Amino acid sequence: MDTKPWTGFRARIYSIIWRSPKTNSLVVKLAGLSASDRVLDIGCGPGVAVRKAAAIVVDGEAAGVDRSEPMVDIARRRSRRFPNARFEVGSAESLPFPDESFTKVWTAHSFHHWEDRVAGLAEMLRVLADGGRGFILETDGKKHGLTDDAAAAVMADMERLGFQHLAIEKVDKQVIISGVCVS
Repeated sequence: MDTKPWTGFRARIYSIIWRSPKTNSLVVKLAGLSASDRVLDIGCGPGVAVRKAAAIVVDGEAAGVDRSEPMVDIARRRSRRFPNARFEVGSAESLPFPDESFTKVWTAHSFHHWEDRVAGLAEMLRVLADGGRGFILETDGKKHGLTDDAAAAVMADMERLGFQHLAIEKVDKQVIISGVCVS
């Protein structure tokens, strides 16, 4: 876990090196987006997955939140051609969006950075609309990822919070945990 948001230098380096890892395409595909979906990427980094989603949700919205202001600035600059994409500075534990704002919410490779994972999961559930689906995508493993035991613990936390229809799957060395918000 990082104890403070990334600096401008670190954000620029990350956004150059990790411009479009295939996990951005994977999470968008797994979400099964339709044109009218409203999606949120928690820990969006330079906004690659948000832009991929914005190209699909043409009648909806694609939003990203990151606690690093320099990273959000990079995402905004790179997303100017997508009028349905927006980015906000904020943390997983205190999302700057109203209740039930989104039909799909995901975090791809940022869950391990969350300061309070249970609070972040509660926020994910809060911003999901009834019937909306949340996804956590992390590398399958110990470092910067989730072991099988850690994934089971996350799923148990999600169940305690009220997520339903929980599932864990592994795709291309990634662990994907998903659950549905049922009001």
